Amino acid sequence: MIVELLPFDLETAPEALLTTTAGLWAALPRLNSSNLPVARLILIADTLDKEDILADFRSSATPESYLPPGVLAYRIEYENYLDRMAREVRYIRCYLVMETSLDERGIIGLLGAYGLRARPLDHELPRPFNRAESSWEYLESDQGLFAMLGTVPDQGQATIHPRLLHNLFSQDFPVYAALQIYTYPQAEVMRMLNEKAAMATYGAGKTVDSIREAEQVQTGISAVSDAISMGEALHTFRLYAMVSGRDRKELNTRQEIVRGALGLKLEKVYAPGDLAAKVFSAEPLDQKDGSPLTTSGLSLLTGSALSYRRRTETHGIMLGVDRNQAPVILDVFHESHASYNMVILGQTGSGKTFASLMLMMRHLLMGVRLIMIDPQGNINLDFLGEEVVQRNVIGTGAASVNILDVIHEEAGAQVEMAIAMLRLLKVHTDTPLERALLDEGLVSLYTPLWEGKEKQAPLLTNLHRWMSERAGKAKSSKIGETAETMALALQAYVTGSQREMFGKPTSIDFSLEHAVTIFDVSKLPPQEMGENLRSALLSILVANINLGIRRRRVAGDRAPILFFVDEMGMLMRDPVLAAYISGEYKTARARLVGMIVADQDLHSLLGPRDSRGLHHGIPILANAANTLIFNQKDNQRGSIQEHFPALPESLVDTLPVLPRGTCLAQFADGDLLMVNIVPSPMDLVILSSRLQDREKAKAMVEQMRKEIKR
Repeated sequence: MIVELLPFDLETAPEALLTTTAGLWAALPRLNSSNLPVARLILIADTLDKEDILADFRSSATPESYLPPGVLAYRIEYENYLDRMAREVRYIRCYLVMETSLDERGIIGLLGAYGLRARPLDHELPRPFNRAESSWEYLESDQGLFAMLGTVPDQGQATIHPRLLHNLFSQDFPVYAALQIYTYPQAEVMRMLNEKAAMATYGAGKTVDSIREAEQVQTGISAVSDAISMGEALHTFRLYAMVSGRDRKELNTRQEIVRGALGLKLEKVYAPGDLAAKVFSAEPLDQKDGSPLTTSGLSLLTGSALSYRRRTETHGIMLGVDRNQAPVILDVFHESHASYNMVILGQTGSGKTFASLMLMMRHLLMGVRLIMIDPQGNINLDFLGEEVVQRNVIGTGAASVNILDVIHEEAGAQVEMAIAMLRLLKVHTDTPLERALLDEGLVSLYTPLWEGKEKQAPLLTNLHRWMSERAGKAKSSKIGETAETMALALQAYVTGSQREMFGKPTSIDFSLEHAVTIFDVSKLPPQEMGENLRSALLSILVANINLGIRRRRVAGDRAPILFFVDEMGMLMRDPVLAAYISGEYKTARARLVGMIVADQDLHSLLGPRDSRGLHHGIPILANAANTLIFNQKDNQRGSIQEHFPALPESLVDTLPVLPRGTCLAQFADGDLLMVNIVPSPMDLVILSSRLQDREKAKAMVEQMRKEIKR
């Protein structure tokens, strides 16, 4: 049985992950289906070339011939940036070979219980060579000469630490390594310890040296006995390393480099042909001799092997670099992801919005449509050209929004949504009588539309008129007073100060025909002045955008869409609206939509608690495939640890001191990295909110357009 193990990054992994394999190695006698409880880790260190990253981008990006001039200029600059920033990355592939009665699915599940991520082997096991002739000192193949080293049984005072094997993997030439592990059954351990103790007691000579040696043996036996009494097992291990060279000189040099890189004693393996063929294959190796080690030491040794994680994704766009200076490539729409959604948290000035825009702009090069809600009015992408960008300014008389627009196909859900909107506008306080009157009125107004007699959604003017007439016809004074009060509350939105914004049919274009559509909501009432008004307008705006996306899908548009919503917490204020937004977020993948939601912190994003004590925004976190967390205030650490329990405490503690442009990134493929967002010189200009930079961006793109025409 062979499966592929997914390494983890020592820089970001919890400390406990280093020794998480302890239970697995101790359980080998029970898990192994053969008479010999052995297992083997095959570790292959290789290099990811930057040419692979460039080639993958070019193969997946929209062809240059289809790009408008502004987008083409951005692509040319991005490719130049990619060529400068991408670098070679050393990485390892890791495989586990063991004989067990479990099937492939069972062993992967078992490894998951021990904290190890594994997957079925879906490719041929990489080998140093396909065919070679063995001599006494080396192997000769078409790929060159190969030599094999192995650890000696007596390691003396060797120290095992988390980075022990990292020096081996980080060399600038291919290294093939294998760690053979044997676990003594409990009965064999006790028998062996008793024999050793008897020999030390009765076999010691009378010289000072022999007495001292016997005392050392007794000390070792006591240490092993104590470890076993604490639940550990006894193992042996042997590490093999194979290197290659074009000639004997290079081969000998690389062997010496490996000897120096490891803190373990190595010896040359002579006539290595048969052993090499078995060690680097899926066949079990019946070998129990090696260096003795207790479970805690062995788990730390294997943790050193498994903790050399480097991100090797090449499909997507470059977001930045991690602490190992490896390029961080991300494809939001990778088909293996359970969702395409992303949550981005960051205080003002942390680089959150800049990173979001850069991420979206680079995905534009891969044929992704962009929809952005701009709360500050700072997003200006006019340099891309009118044929690419459409900008809508919300909150003025020229861009009215009808909060009674139909966004649900089901009548009950539509009425409930309208009632929630009216609650935000403080038209009612959610009493049973108010809800009953609104339900009656809204059904009356929507019925002609549902029956096909009307084509336009009712307006607040119609609801105001219905409520006034209902107050006049009411036989009960309480009903009349309630209807009259709500009619009075609607007055401000019909003939009062808010009539231009709320009292007309929606005049905003939600066709989403452009590659980039921006909705500038900076003219809406600020949060401190009109929190509910802002929430209501943002909610109906998001609802209409999602309706526009559905219409495009019905019309046959299959281009992926990234939908960026800042100030997401504003939409989590009302439970009905929060449930609607969360539902859209959860089902976005089915429409090939990735929703990127951003806010300053979790307190704002999650919104208030409902009657069950749950935050409205919890489904947003639960359905996010990727998460970026920028600088956070110190008082947010507890909340982050509560809602992201897998994050190591040491990383959470760094969040309050993260510099601008640095974030903790948790990706859908399981990677947890500290990422430095790296913009190109062009990004720094075109994504800037400064007026002088906007003019500079236009001039820069215009110059590039002229050069392209030449």
